[in-house]
Amino acid sequence: MSDHSADAILAQAEAHWMSGEAQQAREAFRRARMLYHQAANAEGEANALILLGDFEADHDHWDEAGLAYAEARQLYTRLGDQHGQGNTLVRLGRLSQSRARIAEAEQYYQSAQEVFSAAGDMSGMAHVTKRRGHLARDQGRHDAALDHYHQALELYRRAGDTLGRANTLKGLASLHRRLGHADKAHQDFESARDLYAEAGDVLGEAAACRGLGHLLRQVGDHDGAVSALDAARHLYAAMGHLKAEAETRLELAEDLAPSDPGKARAHRKHAHDLFLRVGDVDQAAAITVD
Repeated sequence: MSDHSADAILAQAEAHWMSGEAQQAREAFRRARMLYHQAANAEGEANALILLGDFEADHDHWDEAGLAYAEARQLYTRLGDQHGQGNTLVRLGRLSQSRARIAEAEQYYQSAQEVFSAAGDMSGMAHVTKRRGHLARDQGRHDAALDHYHQALELYRRAGDTLGRANTLKGLASLHRRLGHADKAHQDFESARDLYAEAGDVLGEAAACRGLGHLLRQVGDHDGAVSALDAARHLYAAMGHLKAEAETRLELAEDLAPSDPGKARAHRKHAHDLFLRVGDVDQAAAITVD
């Protein structure tokens, strides 16, 4: 079977993932990995393993994710692909961070920084710096987090990396929101949204719109919150990300309940049906549908 067939199966796996079809996604990721291996395409196999690891991490299957990342790292090392090695080390650090293994996460980030620095990979260096910002933010070291985010933004700017800047601005906006800096958070969410659109990252644009909606709700801008959340809902629907669409519809229902109970009810019903489609029976059961 050709690499094109493996590519197609990998694309199917990602579509299953966004549609909430977990077992189909897992099987497709593994099949794509096997086909790349049979074709002696180490780069394709490593990429499939990275996506499989991301999928398992998204479902809190830490050991499975760690195994996939470790195998990908071995392939990138064999290929001499420093960018791939660095990105895998960052993912291992993020996985350790999710498991509250802070010292281990720091070690992975430091190793990634060294690999990216040796390769002269400025976007990679920015990526590690951004992740360190997330780590500092989660530990409550807000000043350090702000410093890391601003350093990452400068590195991404110098590298001409639009998507990297968007991701960092979204993280910075979330931190400003947490610190009560509503104006700065608003500006950063809007800037991130525009950069995601420029880069063609629809899911990133949706996430920025959703974050903006949460902020506007927090500051009492009801109409603005509904507008931003509705934009996010449309974007998630366009990409087939059913779970995120369902979650956003529930948020819209909450905001619309006082002013438009009929529309709020319709959003709850649609969210209920979407959760059932992705197999989240508990979440669906928690929704009151009149």
